[in-house]
Amino acid sequence: MDDQGGDSVSVWRVGGAARVAGYAIPAVVGVKALFGWAGWGSSPGAETARTAGLWSGLAVGFALFFWWAILRVRLEVGPDGIVAVNPWGTHRLALDEVASVRLGAWGAEFHHGDGFKTTAYALSELAAGTFQDRRFAELQAVLEAAPDSSSQ
Repeated sequence: MDDQGGDSVSVWRVGGAARVAGYAIPAVVGVKALFGWAGWGSSPGAETARTAGLWSGLAVGFALFFWWAILRVRLEVGPDGIVAVNPWGTHRLALDEVASVRLGAWGAEFHHGDGFKTTAYALSELAAGTFQDRRFAELQAVLEAAPDSSSQ
């Protein structure tokens, strides 16, 4: 139980340089857009407005892309099961649905008893760089400690 009175949930997110880039690149482009609008404010004209608008569009585009591909990606393991949020969708698994867990090229692979598998991108090489094995060991420890867990 945690301090809020509920069951504890372990969460992994994209880390390392990818997470820093997910915040830094949109911020840099956003600052460039602000400078563009400040330039338009000091000397209004169609060309300065067009340039500022272009940078603003790029800032929004970069922010949405990095949020979708890196910042929202996560893996949650709790008593209610496993939730893997990937860029292409959210996957929910009960703990008893998982037959085994392996570390694959795209992240932690949860193998189901029926032969299907669900991959959690939050533990991919992109997500953690050289710390991937340590993060996978943390995941295995949480799964072994979970009640009714028959996974690895």
